[in-house]
Amino acid sequence: MIHPDTEVRRVDDVVGVGVFATAFIPRGTLTWALDPLDQLLTPERLAPLGPQWDAWLDHHTYHDPAGNRVLCWDAGRSMNHSCRPTCGGSDLGFEVALVDIHPGEQLTNDYGTLHLEASEGFTCRCGAVECRGVVAPDGSAWQRWLPELRDALASMTTVPQPLAPLVTPAVLRAGRRAVGLPATERRRRLHAV
Repeated sequence: MIHPDTEVRRVDDVVGVGVFATAFIPRGTLTWALDPLDQLLTPERLAPLGPQWDAWLDHHTYHDPAGNRVLCWDAGRSMNHSCRPTCGGSDLGFEVALVDIHPGEQLTNDYGTLHLEASEGFTCRCGAVECRGVVAPDGSAWQRWLPELRDALASMTTVPQPLAPLVTPAVLRAGRRAVGLPATERRRRLHAV
């Protein structure tokens, strides 16, 4: 579920739509949480669909650490990529604001953290100063945002959390522990929760 103080707006003819803040969202705020209405699509469930669905799935879902596709039911599916994202933490089952997000600013994440397959790469048009020019599988993407994610998670208890009921305390604790561990250990521990 996406944060309630957001809305989908048109970005431009190339990008299409995106998710924008309608009120101030402070750093450390849960901006998205995996919820019971989001669909976890296993490879076995997708196999019978055939290749005609590949482009649609590439555009509307993301991969979780276990190799499933996640299809968000709400505006969360409209979050765009940025090489300088405002939100992060999808591997944790939730995302937090990495920075203060002001009304009218777009909520974005770094798609390089979403376990992309080689076929899903695309030219980046985010416009960030540090734009990589291409969004492709990138095992180092998590490491880029780890310091900001740690800071954001540390401030979670000091800001309002309208999405808190969707994230169990065990998942939050696992997320806080996970950001200090190497990627393989982080994934192992997250799946043990």
